Amino acid sequence: MPLRILILELFKEPSLALVIEDSEWVSVIRCLRHQQLLARYSYLFKNAGIFQKLPNYVKHHLRNSEILADKQYCQVPAEAESICKLLEKRGIKPIFLKGAAYALQIDNIAGIGRTFSDLDILVPKERIEEVERCLSLFGYLPEPLTTYDQHYYRNWTHEIPPLRHHSRGTVLDVHHNLIPPISGRAPEIKYFWQQVKVTEQGFQVLSPAAMALHSLIHLFFNEDFKNGFRDLTDLHLLFSQFVDPDWEVLMDLAAKTGFMFELMLTCRYTSGLLATSIPSWVMQKTELYKPHGWRIYLLDFIFLRVLSPQHPMFQSRLDQLAAFFALIRGHWLKMPILILLRHLSVKAFCAIRDALFGKHQFSPKRPG
Repeated sequence: MPLRILILELFKEPSLALVIEDSEWVSVIRCLRHQQLLARYSYLFKNAGIFQKLPNYVKHHLRNSEILADKQYCQVPAEAESICKLLEKRGIKPIFLKGAAYALQIDNIAGIGRTFSDLDILVPKERIEEVERCLSLFGYLPEPLTTYDQHYYRNWTHEIPPLRHHSRGTVLDVHHNLIPPISGRAPEIKYFWQQVKVTEQGFQVLSPAAMALHSLIHLFFNEDFKNGFRDLTDLHLLFSQFVDPDWEVLMDLAAKTGFMFELMLTCRYTSGLLATSIPSWVMQKTELYKPHGWRIYLLDFIFLRVLSPQHPMFQSRLDQLAAFFALIRGHWLKMPILILLRHLSVKAFCAIRDALFGKHQFSPKRPG
């Protein structure tokens, strides 16, 4: 069985791990580590009651990944509390997004074994400069960026440049919307602020439906799918906790904000690749947004590859082509054509310049 298919099948039926040859486990472990999914699969094997039956070599790597994931899982509430305390002095209460939000909900299985590189928060756009000033006073400093990149973030995107805590190293992304307003697709963010719930520890996160919608928007507006399979499993786990009212809210919110097409893609590929259970009425309604002819064949060509497990050791030319198409599509969705051409021209010039003269000659330095 091809490695990609084996890892997909293991997610759907973890007991298959018992029939994997010892020689195959090396490649499986390498691929899962590359996809940041070792800890998640470890918990799948434990829930299936087969963890102790796995080879010692496999258990060693799975346990190590769990330790790292659990450490991060336990650190998130402390980091979130620190951020909230700083902002509450200004009367601002952020919404925690994506991986941080999963970890802050004790009953959300999408947070178990989920690793991530930064914390994401959503704040009102009119107060984002105030938030940045407040955080900078307490050690959250911007990463060194070129003048062009500063302009890119502050004028074209939905967030300010990433902030890194000077001592803890925590990276914080501060958003005022979910996708770049310049794309023309940024939702009326008020609809998401209306979908806020408070965790047992007092942190603001999105409701299950809004959380899933944000996750799928982020996935299908992306241009880099290195973690595409991990993000698809996030959606599978989020959907697995839904009850009928959640599906109704998701459908309504997707329609209000203009993301029914992205919801259709999500239903198509979670059910197709991970056998996610989605109500038939949801599938029927989202199918109305499916394109016909060559467009759906092209989308399948791209997403059936970039959303499957990936690793350089088995990446084919077709996989590389699909990733290239996904890259172009992601940039196309985020920027009007003239701005996109300007952006790509600047990045190409910088890449050539750095290759000729050395990147260190032009890299911005952190003040002080």
